[in-house]
Amino acid sequence: FGQGEEANASKLAEVPRSSRPIVFALSNPRTQAEITATNAYTWSRGAVIFGSGTEFPSVMFGGKTFSPGQVNNVYIFPGLSFGAQACEAAKIPDEVFLAAAEAVANTLDDEDMQEDRVVPKIGRIREVGLNVATATV
Repeated sequence: FGQGEEANASKLAEVPRSSRPIVFALSNPRTQAEITATNAYTWSRGAVIFGSGTEFPSVMFGGKTFSPGQVNNVYIFPGLSFGAQACEAAKIPDEVFLAAAEAVANTLDDEDMQEDRVVPKIGRIREVGLNVATATV
């Protein structure tokens, strides 16, 4: 977001709710993130779906809890590797990565959706891994 960070993020609140903007602040460490979860939710008036490369705590805004997801390869590679090994894959084509990403998204439950998570809670990583492995075999 850089210069004019608050003004830029505030424009995200103008996007119609039917097509909510997604913000991925992927820089590490947290001190180098392009925008914090608190600022993203506050300045956009809760409009954004937020994911980051580092963990941020949940944010309360407008009576709702938003739980930013740590968008990380830990959700893809364990299950993808297990699936590849199980079927003795010689190579992994790009479309398999898409299937893996869809498996992660399909693992989101009602609670995750209510908190605007982009990935399931890390405590469900084994379930995610199994779903990814199953989807990629």
